Formats: sequence, structure tokens, C-alpha cells
Amino acid sequence: MSARTDWPAVWVVFAGGLAAGAHIGKVPPAMPAIRADLGLSLLQSGFVATMLYAIGAAVGVFGGTVADRYGQKQFAIIGLATMSAGGLIGALAQGYVPLLLSRFLEGIGFILFSVSAAALLVAATQPKDRTAAFSLWSAYMPTGGTIALLAAPLALASFGWRSLWLALAACTAMCAALLASKVPVPAFGGGVGSLRLLTESVTRRGSLVLCVAFICYVGQWTSLMIWLPTFVMDERGAGPGAAALLTALFVAVNIPGTLLCGVLIKRGMPRWTMLAGGSIAMGVMELGIFSSLLPDSWRLASVLVFSFLGGLIPSAAFSGTPVHAPSAQHIGTTNGMIMQASHMSQFVIPILIAWAASRFGGWGASLGAMLVLAGIGLASGFALRGIERGLRH
Repeated sequence: MSARTDWPAVWVVFAGGLAAGAHIGKVPPAMPAIRADLGLSLLQSGFVATMLYAIGAAVGVFGGTVADRYGQKQFAIIGLATMSAGGLIGALAQGYVPLLLSRFLEGIGFILFSVSAAALLVAATQPKDRTAAFSLWSAYMPTGGTIALLAAPLALASFGWRSLWLALAACTAMCAALLASKVPVPAFGGGVGSLRLLTESVTRRGSLVLCVAFICYVGQWTSLMIWLPTFVMDERGAGPGAAALLTALFVAVNIPGTLLCGVLIKRGMPRWTMLAGGSIAMGVMELGIFSSLLPDSWRLASVLVFSFLGGLIPSAAFSGTPVHAPSAQHIGTTNGMIMQASHMSQFVIPILIAWAASRFGGWGASLGAMLVLAGIGLASGFALRGIERGLRH
């Protein structure tokens, strides 16, 4: 580990995160053009859109264990290279099967890179700067997703969806080259067997609480992001352009929320208050979002505050991985646990929210399910309070 924080290395890791986030965010705005070009059915489109989440839900923690056992930097580079190869195959795809294969490769690459990133950040930073670095890292998904949402209309209007795939593949390959040359190799890792890494990580109470909190956060946030365009178009009469703009704004305001958490933790605010406070804020804003009594302007404000203050939670969770991992050699595995929890939540909970809306009479019926998630997130914050107090004594 260097005598001082290697900020260029931190920024290179974050750049790789932006590329990873953009690989996730590029599909929804491009899907209509992809369906028209390749003649995909709705079911096939659904598999293309969710393949990456399914992979993360299945193998996240195992990807972290492999990286911890055999080298975090090596697997971060492999992850970025695999994402780039998947993007290139997707850009050249002439049918459903090669496109699905490309998303499979992007999903594997995403997991390998994202679970390794936490260990690379620990290796590049001093303890006093670690909270700031992890706060920056926690913004990679919404920032990368926003970049993809903003770039997609330009690509679609000029050279088509394939140009977006090619551009992201090139950017990801560049990130892999920069990571290989600019990011230090962690001085830890490789000394603990895979089974021990796995068992010691999944039985760590603090790590499990972070996973539960993240499941609740991601379930609420992703459900609202996915179904927001449908809601404003079907129930409020908005056009597709306005719905897309609102979704991009919803994603973008999450970014300053993640950064705010890092500032507050660095100034002494306990991590558990970020989890509890973010959960309370999301629950309160949900009352406004789903209330038919409020004017649309208040409901819009509730949507944006929901995303902004909800951003406190991922930053708190990611900054907790080096704290609650049994050792530095377990960081990738712990991060893999959180990523697997996140992808399971993104894969399952939006479907349950939509089922509640269709089964019990409209989007307002989803409020109960969302509030339950907010309540469990709040409980997770208080559980973490007791665990972290125990760590200090």
C-alpha cells in the first residue's frame, strides 16, 4: 500500500465503474431500435434486458471469492476486457442468440470487475481518504447509467444503436489498459482458501446487514426507475420524451446523494444513520409519490427527493465493506455479497411491485410493498448501529 492515497488510481477505477454502469444503462433506451432491427419478441427482449441482473444474482459472491483468491487486479482487468468483448459481439450481432451471448459476457465481466474494485480502492487509499474514495465509487452506477441515457438519443439518431455498443466497448477497453498501467496491485489476497473466504464472509453479521439494507434500497429505487415511465405515461398522460427525461433526472439526482453520504461520514456521522435516514426518507417520499391527493408538482418533487436521499444508502453500504470484511483478503468476497444481493433485488422486486399493482388495483397498491422495504431498511440501520458499536469496543 502506498504512503499516500493514489488518487489517479482511484479515478481510473471509477472510470471503469462508469463504463460498467453504462453497459447496464444502454439497453432500455436502445431496446425499441434493437427490436426493430433484429425482430425480437417481447420475451426475447426481456431476456436481453435482464441477463446481466440474472448473472449477478447467481454468481456475485463467487466472483468475489475467485478475485480474492487469485488476484483482484488481474480479475478487474479480465472483467473490463470481457465487457468490451461482449459489447463488440453485441454490435456485430445479427440475431437474438449472439445478442444474448453478448449480454452474458457483459454480465460476467461486470461482476468480475465490480467485485474486485473495492479491494483496488483499499490498496490505493490511506484510511483517512477511504470514505471519500468509496463515496465516489458508490456513484458509478447512477453516473454511468446517466451517461448511457444521455448518449443513447444521439447515437440512435445518428449511427444507430450499434454505434453506442461500439463506443462503449472501446471506452471499456481503454479503461482496462489504464487500470493495468495505473492501479497498484493489492498487497493482500491469495493467502486464504476459497471455501474459507466464502464461509467467513457469508457468516459475518455486519456484511449480512449491509446486504439486507442494499436489497431494500435497490428494490425500491429500481422499481420506481423501471416503472416511472409507464406510470407517468399511462396515468398522467405524459409523452415518451417527457417520461424519458424524468427517468434520466431521477437517476442523475441519485449521484449527489451518494457523494453527500461520503462527506457526512468523513465528518463523523455514523454509517448506520445514513442507512436509517435514507430509509426513512424513501418511505416518507413514497407516501407523496403514490398519493392521489397531491398535485403533480409535489409528486414530482417527492420522486426526486426519494432518489437524492436514497443515495445515502449505497455509499454507506460500499464504505462498510472494508470495515465488515473479516480481513482485507475478504473485501472482494464481501463486495460480491452486496453485488449479488443488489442483482437479486433488481431481478425480483420490480416484478413483485408490478404484480401488486396489477393484482390489487393500480400503482397505489404498490405503496404497501415499498413501505415494507423501507421499514426493513430502517431496521437494518439500527442493527448495524449495535454491530459497529461492538467493533469499537
